[in-house]
Amino acid sequence: MRKILTLVGGLILATGSIFAFTAPAQAYGKCPQGSDGWAFCLYYNSNQQGAYYRWTSGGGVSDLAGLVFPNDGNGSGAGQAVKNNAASASYGSASCSGCTNDYVRVFYNSGYLGNYDTVYVGTNKQLVKTYNENASWRSYFL
Repeated sequence: MRKILTLVGGLILATGSIFAFTAPAQAYGKCPQGSDGWAFCLYYNSNQQGAYYRWTSGGGVSDLAGLVFPNDGNGSGAGQAVKNNAASASYGSASCSGCTNDYVRVFYNSGYLGNYDTVYVGTNKQLVKTYNENASWRSYFL
């Protein structure tokens, strides 16, 4: 019995070691980065699912009116307006070292006004305060 417990313990330790040295998956959903390594995406569905609209440079968009989730096989929501239809977001920047405090804010109103959700670099975010009520976004580089 003692040999079995030792063997099982060794297998658990070995398995844990394999996972401890495995590189983590990309933290910012399926939002493809631009040529400079920067990307921000709004997704039609929760958990970075469905159609998404991608921006590959910082700054912001003061009014999302007129933008449409592309119909390029990205899933549900393709062809729908981006304004007031996003449920989640992701923000990635592979080219930035030491920018862990950079973030994007998604605002409830146009003109960067009202309640907002903050999406930090290298993360995904379920929109809460702006869930299906998103009208603008702006990036902040610290």
